[in-house]
Amino acid sequence: MANRLLRQGLIALALLAALLAGPMAGAGQAAAQTPPAGPQTGAPTPGLLKVYLDCYRCDEEYMRQNIAFVEYVRDRAVADVHVLVTTQQTGSGGLEWTLKVIGLSRFQGVDRTFTFTTPQAATSDDQRKEFGRVFKISVAAYTADTASARDLDVTFTPSTTSGVVKVDPWNAWVFRVNGNTFLNGEESTSFKNYRISMAANRVTANWKINFSAGRNVSENRYEVSDGTINSRSESSDVSSLIVKSLGPKWSVGGRLGSSHSSFNNNDRSYTAAPGIEFDFFPYSESNRRSLTLNYSVGVTRYRYRELTIFDKLEELVPTSSVNASLGLRQPWGSLNIYASHRVQLNDTQFHRSLLYGSTDVRLFKGFSFNLYAEYDNIHDQIGLPKQGATQEEILLRLQQLSTSYSYFVSFGVSYSFGSIFNSVVNPRFNGLNIF
Repeated sequence: MANRLLRQGLIALALLAALLAGPMAGAGQAAAQTPPAGPQTGAPTPGLLKVYLDCYRCDEEYMRQNIAFVEYVRDRAVADVHVLVTTQQTGSGGLEWTLKVIGLSRFQGVDRTFTFTTPQAATSDDQRKEFGRVFKISVAAYTADTASARDLDVTFTPSTTSGVVKVDPWNAWVFRVNGNTFLNGEESTSFKNYRISMAANRVTANWKINFSAGRNVSENRYEVSDGTINSRSESSDVSSLIVKSLGPKWSVGGRLGSSHSSFNNNDRSYTAAPGIEFDFFPYSESNRRSLTLNYSVGVTRYRYRELTIFDKLEELVPTSSVNASLGLRQPWGSLNIYASHRVQLNDTQFHRSLLYGSTDVRLFKGFSFNLYAEYDNIHDQIGLPKQGATQEEILLRLQQLSTSYSYFVSFGVSYSFGSIFNSVVNPRFNGLNIF
């Protein structure tokens, strides 16, 4: 018995040692003309460039199936290059993609950056094809220093629009209209939600102009033992933002808005608030890092649906707010922190502070940590109805309740181990994951 336990203990220790010694996570993408894929064995192909693809928007299956002259690995420590991909929304509603190719191992210090855009109307297939094209260009020079270079070639297709000056009949304006309906129910309950929104945006290097409007209605029905309970909540908003660039780090602007909310006892409110912002890093680097400080001062006119706890049906409230945000996306992961403090200038006892943070960090080989957290310190609920909320309104969340704080926390860890070289794609039976 003792010998068997000893053998089992030695086997467990050997397995643990193998796991701790094994590699970790990543993903990839490529450049140049694609040769036929090698045998689908899951083993690394000698001579291929090892790529660690760090991209949450990319279609990794498409990359593995269509760009086979690199080896996609899951461990940055064994990669030849780390392709870090970030995206930002463009003024026309499309996406600006930035590929930062970071040289590792024998390519240490050899870094390159590539940028391209996809239009708003681009489908997911359009996006992955264009990404694949630029990806191949981005790693071609690194691949030229591998044994697989002998199987690569370069093709060129001249564009018929080269040198043609494009005239924009819309003068950079983009308009968007959305309508959504959500229905859910069973025999004793039903839920309905309707949402319509409109937006007009114009973004240039010197100006940013946004206009938006929306309305949301929710209706619910509950069959209970003594009858039927029906509930309805609605909200609407109209807002505008105008920002002028003052250089690579400074900007000035202001916002105007009007809103309505049955949940917040807001029959109608009107807001005007100018402000100024400074970014400690140039705005041009915002896809990788930003640290902004924003200050604004404004005034809001409230008209309430019901008499408030301060015996008011309407009032004028001046406020000031300070906002700071940090955003980083680096080879080790990402970090976002936002902090805000708003105070009423006519009575400083009414104020609100918000702290939000999220991060996804690779701590060591195969081990990642993620955190999403928000804390709101609330001392400005001047619009609460004097008569309070009924039991139905409380249970159905139809009216805002008095509170001094709110919070949200989500965190977790992940550990990946095993083969780091498997580039095989096998979609069989994927459609059965429906229960």
